[in-house]
Amino acid sequence: MSLLLVLFLACSGSEPVAVAPVAPAAPVAPALPASVARAVELGRAVKADPANAEAALAGKGSSLAELDALMFEIAADPALSEAYASELAR
Repeated sequence: MSLLLVLFLACSGSEPVAVAPVAPAAPVAPALPASVARAVELGRAVKADPANAEAALAGKGSSLAELDALMFEIAADPALSEAYASELAR
């Protein structure tokens, strides 16, 4: 098959076209686990208005109990803890 392609290109009579090199794509960050993404979202809402934490969480469809449960889940898993800390620092 490749021989046929070579023969076709050789017989086509057209000049070769220069192709610009393509830069490598930037590495894609791994997706956050859902629990970490949710905890970060809720944590940022509370941090933005700590005096009204319960209202801020309610605005996100959550509660202090959900945030506590997420934080215990994340704290129990070193990989989740690292992901949470990294994302919260961004």
